Amino acid sequence: MSEKPGNSDESDTDVLLGGIFGNNDYEEPVIKGHLVKFYTMLGMPIDIHLIGKSPLYGHILTNACKYIAKYLEENMDTLVKDRTVIEFGSGGALPSILCAKLGASMALATDYPDPELVNNIEYNIKMNKVQNNCKSLGFIWGNDISDILSLISGPPVERKTFDTIILSDVIFNHTEHYKLLKTCKQLITPKTGRVLVAFTPHRPHLLDADLSFFQKAQEQPYNFKLDFIEMVHYSPLFKDDKDESTREIRSRVYMYILYT
Repeated sequence: MSEKPGNSDESDTDVLLGGIFGNNDYEEPVIKGHLVKFYTMLGMPIDIHLIGKSPLYGHILTNACKYIAKYLEENMDTLVKDRTVIEFGSGGALPSILCAKLGASMALATDYPDPELVNNIEYNIKMNKVQNNCKSLGFIWGNDISDILSLISGPPVERKTFDTIILSDVIFNHTEHYKLLKTCKQLITPKTGRVLVAFTPHRPHLLDADLSFFQKAQEQPYNFKLDFIEMVHYSPLFKDDKDESTREIRSRVYMYILYT
Protein backbone atom coordinates (compact mmCIF):
# COMPACT_ATOMS: atom_id res chain seq x y z
CA MET A 1 0.00 0.00 0.00
CA SER A 2 1.42 3.37 -0.97
CA GLU A 3 1.74 6.18 1.54
CA LYS A 4 -0.34 9.32 1.32
CA PRO A 5 1.49 12.27 -0.28
CA GLY A 6 3.65 14.10 2.21
CA ASN A 7 3.84 11.08 4.50
CA SER A 8 6.80 8.90 5.31
CA ASP A 9 7.41 5.26 6.00
CA GLU A 10 10.22 4.17 8.32
CA SER A 11 11.94 0.82 7.99
CA ASP A 12 12.70 -1.08 11.21
CA THR A 13 15.81 -2.58 9.66
CA ASP A 14 19.16 -1.07 10.56
CA VAL A 15 21.27 -0.09 7.57
CA LEU A 16 25.05 -0.21 7.58
CA LEU A 17 26.79 2.08 5.11
CA GLY A 18 30.51 1.63 4.76
CA GLY A 19 33.15 2.50 2.18
CA ILE A 20 30.69 4.18 -0.19
CA PHE A 21 32.10 7.66 -0.35
CA GLY A 22 35.62 7.06 -1.64
CA ASN A 23 38.15 9.76 -0.83
CA ASN A 24 36.69 12.74 1.00
CA ASP A 25 37.40 14.93 4.00
CA TYR A 26 35.70 12.52 6.39
CA GLU A 27 36.99 9.20 7.63
CA GLU A 28 33.94 7.69 9.32
CA PRO A 29 33.80 4.15 7.87
CA VAL A 30 30.32 3.10 8.94
CA ILE A 31 26.99 4.87 9.36
CA LYS A 32 24.27 2.99 11.21
CA GLY A 33 20.64 4.03 11.16
CA HIS A 34 17.38 3.47 9.34
CA LEU A 35 15.70 4.34 6.07
CA VAL A 36 12.63 6.55 5.67
CA LYS A 37 10.65 6.72 2.43
CA PHE A 38 9.00 10.13 2.02
CA TYR A 39 6.30 10.80 -0.57
CA THR A 40 5.74 14.24 -2.05
CA MET A 41 2.26 15.61 -2.71
CA LEU A 42 2.56 14.31 -6.28
CA GLY A 43 3.54 10.86 -5.05
CA MET A 44 7.25 11.09 -5.87
CA PRO A 45 9.25 8.92 -3.45
CA ILE A 46 12.41 10.23 -1.77
CA ASP A 47 14.54 7.84 0.26
CA ILE A 48 16.18 9.38 3.33
CA HIS A 49 18.65 7.50 5.48
CA LEU A 50 18.78 8.77 9.06
CA ILE A 51 21.68 8.14 11.43
CA GLY A 52 21.20 6.00 14.51
CA LYS A 53 21.36 8.72 17.14
CA SER A 54 22.02 12.46 17.36
CA PRO A 55 21.58 15.11 20.09
CA LEU A 56 20.75 17.55 17.27
CA TYR A 57 17.70 15.55 16.01
CA GLY A 58 19.70 14.37 12.98
CA HIS A 59 18.31 10.86 13.54
CA ILE A 60 14.66 11.94 13.14
CA LEU A 61 12.54 13.12 10.22
CA THR A 62 10.72 15.78 12.20
CA ASN A 63 7.23 17.14 11.63
CA ALA A 64 8.73 20.56 10.90
CA CYS A 65 10.86 18.98 8.19
CA LYS A 66 7.83 17.30 6.61
CA TYR A 67 5.89 20.56 6.80
CA ILE A 68 8.63 22.60 5.17
CA ALA A 69 8.99 20.02 2.40
CA LYS A 70 5.27 20.38 1.67
CA TYR A 71 5.55 24.18 1.73
CA LEU A 72 8.48 24.11 -0.69
CA GLU A 73 6.57 21.88 -3.09
CA GLU A 74 3.50 24.11 -2.92
CA ASN A 75 5.63 27.19 -3.65
CA MET A 76 8.25 25.68 -5.92
CA ASP A 77 7.91 28.34 -8.63
CA THR A 78 8.85 31.18 -6.28
CA LEU A 79 11.14 29.41 -3.81
CA VAL A 80 12.83 26.55 -5.65
CA LYS A 81 12.94 26.45 -9.45
CA ASP A 82 16.17 27.98 -10.77
CA ARG A 83 16.89 29.27 -7.25
CA THR A 84 19.89 28.83 -4.98
CA VAL A 85 18.86 27.07 -1.78
CA ILE A 86 20.77 26.38 1.44
CA GLU A 87 19.61 24.36 4.43
CA PHE A 88 21.09 24.62 7.93
CA GLY A 89 20.83 21.73 10.39
CA SER A 90 19.89 19.47 7.51
CA GLY A 91 19.81 16.10 9.29
CA GLY A 92 18.82 13.71 6.51
CA ALA A 93 18.54 16.66 4.08
CA LEU A 94 15.03 15.91 2.81
CA PRO A 95 14.24 19.58 1.97
CA SER A 96 17.53 20.07 0.10
CA ILE A 97 17.13 16.87 -1.91
CA LEU A 98 13.51 17.76 -2.68
CA CYS A 99 14.61 21.20 -3.91
CA ALA A 100 17.20 19.60 -6.18
CA LYS A 101 14.54 17.31 -7.65
CA LEU A 102 12.20 20.30 -8.14
CA GLY A 103 14.75 22.19 -10.21
CA ALA A 104 16.86 24.33 -7.89
CA SER A 105 19.98 25.61 -9.61
CA MET A 106 21.87 24.54 -6.49
CA ALA A 107 20.72 23.10 -3.16
CA LEU A 108 23.34 23.03 -0.41
CA ALA A 109 22.66 20.83 2.62
CA THR A 110 24.75 21.79 5.66
CA ASP A 111 24.97 20.48 9.18
CA TYR A 112 27.37 20.45 12.09
CA PRO A 113 30.70 19.09 10.76
CA ASP A 114 30.41 15.71 12.41
CA PRO A 115 31.66 12.98 10.04
CA GLU A 116 28.62 10.77 10.55
CA LEU A 117 26.16 13.59 9.86
CA VAL A 118 27.89 14.94 6.76
CA ASN A 119 28.72 11.54 5.28
CA ASN A 120 25.09 10.56 5.72
CA ILE A 121 23.90 13.67 3.86
CA GLU A 122 26.29 12.85 1.02
CA TYR A 123 24.97 9.30 0.94
CA ASN A 124 21.37 10.55 0.66
CA ILE A 125 22.32 12.91 -2.15
CA LYS A 126 23.89 10.04 -4.10
CA MET A 127 21.08 7.62 -3.29
CA ASN A 128 18.55 10.08 -4.76
CA LYS A 129 20.78 10.85 -7.78
CA VAL A 130 20.86 14.63 -7.35
CA GLN A 131 24.64 15.09 -7.23
CA ASN A 132 24.60 17.60 -10.10
CA ASN A 133 22.65 20.26 -8.21
CA CYS A 134 22.83 19.21 -4.56
CA LYS A 135 25.95 19.37 -2.38
CA SER A 136 26.79 18.72 1.27
CA LEU A 137 29.01 20.69 3.62
CA GLY A 138 29.90 20.68 7.29
CA PHE A 139 29.40 24.17 8.70
CA ILE A 140 29.23 25.86 12.10
CA TRP A 141 26.85 28.81 12.25
CA GLY A 142 28.58 32.16 12.47
CA ASN A 143 31.84 30.94 10.95
CA ASP A 144 33.50 32.13 7.75
CA ILE A 145 31.23 31.54 4.74
CA SER A 146 33.94 31.23 2.09
CA ASP A 147 33.47 27.47 1.67
CA ILE A 148 29.74 27.96 1.21
CA LEU A 149 30.16 30.67 -1.41
CA SER A 150 32.72 28.62 -3.31
CA LEU A 151 29.99 26.10 -4.12
CA ILE A 152 27.78 28.65 -5.89
CA SER A 153 30.20 31.31 -7.16
CA GLY A 154 31.54 29.31 -10.11
CA PRO A 155 29.81 27.94 -13.19
CA PRO A 156 27.13 26.91 -13.83
CA VAL A 157 25.49 28.71 -10.88
CA GLU A 158 27.63 31.87 -10.60
CA ARG A 159 25.87 33.43 -7.64
CA LYS A 160 26.96 35.19 -4.44
CA THR A 161 23.82 34.77 -2.34
CA PHE A 162 20.97 32.33 -1.71
CA ASP A 163 17.36 32.87 -2.72
CA THR A 164 15.96 30.46 -0.13
CA ILE A 165 17.36 29.55 3.28
CA ILE A 166 15.78 26.61 5.12
CA LEU A 167 15.72 26.38 8.93
CA SER A 168 13.81 23.28 9.96
CA ASP A 169 13.68 22.52 13.69
CA VAL A 170 16.94 24.29 14.50
CA ILE A 171 15.96 27.23 16.71
CA PHE A 172 15.74 25.03 19.83
CA ASN A 173 19.48 25.77 20.13
CA HIS A 174 18.92 29.09 21.88
CA THR A 175 22.55 30.00 22.55
CA GLU A 176 23.27 29.89 18.81
CA HIS A 177 20.48 32.21 17.62
CA TYR A 178 22.72 35.18 16.96
CA LYS A 179 25.30 33.12 15.08
CA LEU A 180 22.59 31.60 12.90
CA LEU A 181 21.09 35.01 12.18
CA LYS A 182 24.51 36.40 11.28
CA THR A 183 25.02 33.65 8.70
CA CYS A 184 21.51 34.05 7.28
CA LYS A 185 22.03 37.79 6.90
CA GLN A 186 25.34 37.26 5.12
CA LEU A 187 23.93 34.74 2.65
CA ILE A 188 20.38 35.86 1.87
CA THR A 189 19.64 37.61 -1.42
CA PRO A 190 18.62 41.17 -0.45
CA LYS A 191 14.95 42.07 -0.92
CA THR A 192 13.88 38.93 -2.80
CA GLY A 193 15.43 36.19 -0.64
CA ARG A 194 13.40 34.28 1.93
CA VAL A 195 14.35 32.46 5.14
CA LEU A 196 11.86 29.67 5.90
CA VAL A 197 11.67 28.83 9.61
CA ALA A 198 9.58 25.88 10.77
CA PHE A 199 9.78 24.44 14.27
CA THR A 200 8.04 22.38 16.93
CA PRO A 201 8.38 23.27 20.63
CA HIS A 202 9.79 19.89 21.69
CA ARG A 203 10.46 21.36 25.16
CA PRO A 204 7.18 23.15 25.87
CA HIS A 205 8.50 25.03 28.90
CA LEU A 206 11.04 26.71 26.59
CA LEU A 207 8.57 27.88 23.94
CA ASP A 208 9.23 31.54 24.78
CA ALA A 209 12.95 30.97 24.27
CA ASP A 210 12.22 29.37 20.89
CA LEU A 211 10.08 32.33 19.88
CA SER A 212 12.76 34.79 20.98
CA PHE A 213 14.58 33.92 17.75
CA PHE A 214 12.07 36.01 15.82
CA GLN A 215 12.45 39.03 18.09
CA LYS A 216 16.22 38.82 17.72
CA ALA A 217 15.86 38.56 13.94
CA GLN A 218 14.14 41.95 13.83
CA GLU A 219 16.83 43.66 15.90
CA GLN A 220 20.01 45.35 14.70
CA PRO A 221 22.21 44.41 12.92
CA TYR A 222 19.94 41.81 11.29
CA ASN A 223 16.82 43.91 10.68
CA PHE A 224 14.80 41.08 9.16
CA LYS A 225 11.14 41.62 8.42
CA LEU A 226 8.85 38.86 9.65
CA ASP A 227 5.73 37.11 8.39
CA PHE A 228 3.92 34.52 10.50
CA ILE A 229 2.49 31.97 8.08
CA GLU A 230 0.55 29.53 10.25
CA MET A 231 0.56 27.05 13.09
CA VAL A 232 -0.62 23.51 12.35
CA HIS A 233 -0.85 20.27 14.30
CA TYR A 234 0.76 16.88 13.71
CA SER A 235 0.98 13.85 15.96
CA PRO A 236 3.53 14.46 18.75
CA LEU A 237 6.96 13.39 17.56
CA PHE A 238 8.29 11.61 20.64
CA LYS A 239 5.94 8.74 21.44
CA ASP A 240 7.58 7.99 24.78
CA ASP A 241 6.61 11.40 26.16
CA LYS A 242 3.35 10.58 27.95
CA ASP A 243 2.71 14.01 29.47
CA GLU A 244 -0.84 14.73 28.31
CA SER A 245 -0.66 18.28 29.68
CA THR A 246 1.90 19.21 26.98
CA ARG A 247 0.62 17.00 24.17
CA GLU A 248 -1.07 19.83 22.26
CA ILE A 249 2.00 22.08 22.40
CA ARG A 250 4.30 19.25 21.34
CA SER A 251 2.09 18.57 18.32
CA ARG A 252 2.45 22.11 16.94
CA VAL A 253 4.46 23.17 13.92
CA TYR A 254 4.99 26.91 13.55
CA MET A 255 5.96 28.47 10.22
CA TYR A 256 7.54 31.91 9.77
CA ILE A 257 9.30 33.66 6.89
CA LEU A 258 12.09 36.21 7.29
CA TYR A 259 13.19 38.63 4.58
CA THR A 260 15.08 41.91 4.21
